[in-house]
Amino acid sequence: QVVREFGSFDNYCWSFVNHRPITNGYRHARQVPTKTPKSEAMSKDLMRRGFQCVGPTTVYSFMQVAGIVNDHLRCCFRFDQVRSQPKDAEENMRAEIRLSSHDSEDSEISEV
Repeated sequence: QVVREFGSFDNYCWSFVNHRPITNGYRHARQVPTKTPKSEAMSKDLMRRGFQCVGPTTVYSFMQVAGIVNDHLRCCFRFDQVRSQPKDAEENMRAEIRLSSHDSEDSEISEV
């Protein structure tokens, strides 16, 4: 159902943030929320579609892992690295394809 409506699960997930990652820029770990209105909306919609075990906290954790939300602390070296990555899902996918083609070229070279 999600794939029919959105083209992919990726498009569905990114639609909750208008296909742009959210960068919060917290200074302290205690500021990082366990859920947000966007994770609550995604959770509610996933449950409506028949998904299970997708509460707002679980969904927010998924959003962090998937790169939809950048909750690295500002003092963390990953904060700027993640923030400087391509800004929309399509660019991310193109970058991954380029990287995988470079990896396969590298592996061919190393095998020689």
